[in-house]
Amino acid sequence: MRKEDSMSKIGLIIGREYSTRVRKRAFIVLTVLVPVLVVGLMFLAMWLGMEEKKHVKVLISDPRNLCDERIFIGVEEKNPPATFYFYQDYVDSLDFVTRADMKEFDVLIALNPTVITNKKIRGYYREEPSSDAKDYIRDKLELRLEEYFALDKGISLEEYRQIRQRMDFQLKGLDDNEESEIRDKAQAIGLMFSIFIFIFITVYAAQVMRGVIEEKTSRVVEIIVSSVKPMELMMGKIIAVGLVGLTQFLIWVVLITILMVGLQTFVFKDILTPENWQGINDQAVAMNQITTGMETSEVRNQWAEVFFEFMNWPLLITMFLFYFIGGYLLYGSLFAMIGSAVDSETDTQQLMFPVMLPLMFTYVVSVMIQGNSDGATAVWLSQVPFSSPIIMLQRIAAGTVSIWEVILSLFLLTVTFIITTYLAGKIYRVGILMYGKKSTWKELIKWMRQA
Repeated sequence: MRKEDSMSKIGLIIGREYSTRVRKRAFIVLTVLVPVLVVGLMFLAMWLGMEEKKHVKVLISDPRNLCDERIFIGVEEKNPPATFYFYQDYVDSLDFVTRADMKEFDVLIALNPTVITNKKIRGYYREEPSSDAKDYIRDKLELRLEEYFALDKGISLEEYRQIRQRMDFQLKGLDDNEESEIRDKAQAIGLMFSIFIFIFITVYAAQVMRGVIEEKTSRVVEIIVSSVKPMELMMGKIIAVGLVGLTQFLIWVVLITILMVGLQTFVFKDILTPENWQGINDQAVAMNQITTGMETSEVRNQWAEVFFEFMNWPLLITMFLFYFIGGYLLYGSLFAMIGSAVDSETDTQQLMFPVMLPLMFTYVVSVMIQGNSDGATAVWLSQVPFSSPIIMLQRIAAGTVSIWEVILSLFLLTVTFIITTYLAGKIYRVGILMYGKKSTWKELIKWMRQA
């Protein structure tokens, strides 16, 4: 009965804390504003990118007729960013600005007859073209002149293009194979889950700390602890803030999805079509005469294989929920402990450093171990409770972890959470009613022993 009464009180605290937070104007504004800003900035960037991709007309002043009034296209191109026109006479920048027959052109490229020896090409534009257009113009013109040099030396275009073909150079480990490449891509997907846990812990565990500080400084906590135990209050607050965070995240996902579908359907109908968003690799295929696009196709096929065949999504999502909850509760209890030991947020710096250090260290390591999910660093840190919520998900996604390692990791995380919550509760019990005294870690350890 006593245990049921305690759970009932924690439930009441969770309900009160949750309803109070979701009704705040800041929560409502942020919940609505973030999806609007994310989707708005995303589509703005796409729209600006499309504006930058506008087609440009390039006039090539070629008095020596080095290009023979043509650019070798090679592979058929879709929507090239530039079209080339040729003028077999000298045209300088002043002529380009003043002459009426030059007004239709956007870019002037002046090929000096000495380009064969000095390798210098100068160009001028009225409005700066996109970076894609600049690269396209440069690569096309350089290739055409190189082909001229080859023909001048008696080398046929077919022979020259075979010579110029890029090497398929790959540096791999002795034990690397196609499966290891797929594992690396799967690990990258696991990293995305890890980053979400890192962000959630950083943002919402800090909110637990701020909430404790607010109640402590307003003396509201003195009234609350008269009817509930400090431990019940701490757990109720941690769980409630976590539920608030999950609610906000789910609302963001729904709103972002609705906004993206709505904007694409009614406003930017063609913005996401393949014709408007050909990848950089596709443009490289067009610019690089002899590149076939096989590498790009292979990469796409590998990602498709990772998503639809390799990934064990039920296992990954289930483990994500376990590590997400365990990691948040572990760090949430530590942040609540810090909040109870100080009177203002400015006093938290020296106490927060030891708590944030393993979290930041783990985030950095999680990026560095990409491609090495079964290395010693990844294996050990996937067992350490303070880092396992972030590291273990990458190993699970990559399929380089055995079931006993996952069980041991979850067991250690659970035990550590129970211990840290118990110790944090002892500090919380003393610190929540203590005012006007700056606390140190030495002081906190003393409270643990006294409580």
